[in-house]
Amino acid sequence: MQGITEDIARIGAAPPSAAAAARLGAAIGVLLQIAAYRFEADSTTAATIIAAVKAQAGPIAKLPPKTRKILESVSAGQGHALAARPAKMSMAHAVLFHAGCKQPPFGKREPALFATRPGAAYVQEVVRRCIKMIDEDFADASNWSDLCREGVGMGALAPLVVLKPYRLPVRKLQSWRRKAKLGIAELEANEDEELSFHRKYHANLDRIFALLLRRLSR
Repeated sequence: MQGITEDIARIGAAPPSAAAAARLGAAIGVLLQIAAYRFEADSTTAATIIAAVKAQAGPIAKLPPKTRKILESVSAGQGHALAARPAKMSMAHAVLFHAGCKQPPFGKREPALFATRPGAAYVQEVVRRCIKMIDEDFADASNWSDLCREGVGMGALAPLVVLKPYRLPVRKLQSWRRKAKLGIAELEANEDEELSFHRKYHANLDRIFALLLRRLSR
């Protein structure tokens, strides 16, 4: 997810504070769910993450025990092992994002990292970035019938399925879904030579929209 590791670097460079530590915990929590590779030992981002945690060590020491334990484990280089723990998700939903996967392609959510007001606010900030990326895909109607190639922001739907808490207007989600359906309808009308491929892609996409609508309606 673009921007999160940059956020972590900025937090690490900021003066230590309770708000910064809480925001850092949330940023790390998001990466644990959606970007395990960021914690790999040979990754430059892993060093950035560890440095940020060490820089905020003072206020982190005052966080609740569960939160502190997770961040201390990340500081000790155990981030990748934490991120490797699979999320609780049915395989019927998991295969919508990664065909043929044997376990969910997302990491376990750690609620303690999002329990503070700054932590929850950070999740909403990430969600706003996701919304912007998806909006950009649907801004041009010519993309609607080729979202599998032109829809570079479609990948931002994945974080929306696993992140919480956040707010997203149902009408916006319904609008995205309607535009995607218009896109496949156009291909159906023109008997596109890749119609079978597009049907499968759009069927998966519609299931993801349905999943999100159910979640937001709770």
